[in-house]
Amino acid sequence: MKAELPGRFWPAIGDDVWDRIRSEFGLPSLEDVTRRFQASSDQPLPSFVRVFIGEGTFCPGFQFQDGDPVPAVLRLFDAALELKVPHNVFAAWMVTPVRASGTARPIDVLDRVPELERELAAFADRHRPVPAKR
Repeated sequence: MKAELPGRFWPAIGDDVWDRIRSEFGLPSLEDVTRRFQASSDQPLPSFVRVFIGEGTFCPGFQFQDGDPVPAVLRLFDAALELKVPHNVFAAWMVTPVRASGTARPIDVLDRVPELERELAAFADRHRPVPAKR
């Protein structure tokens, strides 16, 4: 009988990641972000980056600059959704140094979106869950 090979899984996201995002960028609730956006804009509500922590839904503040959505972050988030990267994993990826840049976090090099899209795709390929082989 052959031993089963373990499947792959998305990396676990520790509470320290949410604490760092909250401290550096803010982590308002989705309700607060929606309310503020609707009060200040007549534009359609964008698909904000959302994370699910406990029973709450939050929006990492790194996707906003002066209260407006950052187009580069939303573009990367759209790419993440196409790659089926979970919301929480994408948010953690944004604040973690990437291989292509050495030490920079995606949020720190938003002027290199095409490179970040390639890095995100490679990340997804490395971590996307696959069923265990039988």
